[in-house]
Amino acid sequence: MGSPDLNLLAAESGIVQRLQQATQTGPDAWCRKIGTRDYLATVAEEMQIAPAVYVVYDGPMVYDADEQRANLAHRWLAVIAVASAEQPREAAPRNAEGGRYMAAVWQALHGLLLPGHTHGLIPTTPPRPYYSPGGRFAYYPLAFLARAHFSTRFGLAGATT
Repeated sequence: MGSPDLNLLAAESGIVQRLQQATQTGPDAWCRKIGTRDYLATVAEEMQIAPAVYVVYDGPMVYDADEQRANLAHRWLAVIAVASAEQPREAAPRNAEGGRYMAAVWQALHGLLLPGHTHGLIPTTPPRPYYSPGGRFAYYPLAFLARAHFSTRFGLAGATT
C-alpha cells in the first residue's frame, strides 16, 4: 500500500529548493525572492521584492481513471515577477528581463522528479502573462505537471500504466 505519510503537495518545497539552487546561488544568481502563495497573501504588490519567482499550486488533473487506478497530475505554476520604473506603456524592458528569467526557470524545473511522482516535471501551457494596472510589475507564469499513478491495490506511484 502507498505511504500514508505521502503528501503530493509537499512537492512545493522541492520546487522551491530547486529554484533557490538554480537562481540564487553561483555567478548567474539573479532572483531576490523565491516565494509561495502564502507569501503573496501577506504582501501588497508595491512592497514585493523583484525579480522573484512564486511557486503556486494550480490544482490536480486526471488523465485517465477507472475503478482501480488513476493517472494523475498536479499543475504547478512558477510565476516570474519583474518590476521596472520605465513608462507603464513600455513593456520591452520588462519583457527582456522576464524572458531571460523564464529560460532559467524552465531549465531549472523541466524534468525535476519530485517525491511521490512517477515522471519529472513536464511543461504545459501556462496562463497568460499579467501586467499590473500601474505598469510597474509584470508577471510571467510557467506551468509544469507533476504526474503520479494511483491504484486501489498499491496506492500512489504503485500503479502501472
